[in-house]
Amino acid sequence: MTDSVPTVAWSDFARRRHAPGGRHTWFDGSEQDLLDLVGEHWAERSPGAGRQDLDQVVVVPVPPRGFHGTTVHATDETPLHAFLDRRQEGEEPFIRITAEGEPAPPRWAGVVLYSAETLEENDGVRSSDADWEVVCLLAGDGPDEPMDPVTMARNYLEKPGGTFAPYSAREFAEAIWHWSRRAPRHHLEDSP
Repeated sequence: MTDSVPTVAWSDFARRRHAPGGRHTWFDGSEQDLLDLVGEHWAERSPGAGRQDLDQVVVVPVPPRGFHGTTVHATDETPLHAFLDRRQEGEEPFIRITAEGEPAPPRWAGVVLYSAETLEENDGVRSSDADWEVVCLLAGDGPDEPMDPVTMARNYLEKPGGTFAPYSAREFAEAIWHWSRRAPRHHLEDSP
């Protein structure tokens, strides 16, 4: 990375959540490969969902090669499953819906990073001494894909694990509408 790029590290949360073959988007390369991609594309970053500037949460677009998305586009024939889940210990549970089927290969990928200060909000923790930490990997149809509405609500309401962002009613509505026809791929460990 060059001097103009701040220090960047993986958060423990992202490391656990984005493991190869898991329930969430993952990357085939090494952790360092991903950090190198972030450094190469740092100048192309944009504010994260619900943000207006580049101070707290950013999305760095990276080439989708090596990324594996998990979103299934549901049809009338798609079997769906629902179960009570939580992202990590200490967070409130929510109903997760998953879909059987194969996700389409991603046409776009991005890396969501939180600043050190933002990570400490709402009793949050940092996993490193870096200026920014990787919190989430995105892979889908494009950069305009909205965030999951449950995640948005966790952030907006500053629930445990959430970081406040001032989403608009339109952003919530677009997220609900978008995700009303999509769901993460179902895994056997999701079954009760």
